[in-house]
Amino acid sequence: MNKLLEKKIQVALVLLVALGGVGWVSQAVAANEDSQTVTSTFEIEGMTCGGCELGVKMKVKKLDGVESVEASYEDGQAKVVHDPRTVTPDDIIAAIEDLGYTAELVGDESES
Repeated sequence: MNKLLEKKIQVALVLLVALGGVGWVSQAVAANEDSQTVTSTFEIEGMTCGGCELGVKMKVKKLDGVESVEASYEDGQAKVVHDPRTVTPDDIIAAIEDLGYTAELVGDESES
């Protein structure tokens, strides 16, 4: 780390301590260390238009633990960034199938 960046961090920490933000800083650091996401890719059959994509995005995004959803009817796929401790691929598949499509997990990639 370069000296200027180290100095800026020190100044920021001093200001946070002076403003009573120590508890907040330690909680934020702990939360960041504990955060882990996975990008799961699903094959989806039955999507035929942009409205289908939007429906999948909206339905899956409502699940607790889902950070983002990309869906493509042209590719027949959806990529879902999620916290695997909160929502499983089976939960995501169930949400997609609730819309009338068939879905299958084809891969997971850790983001941590």
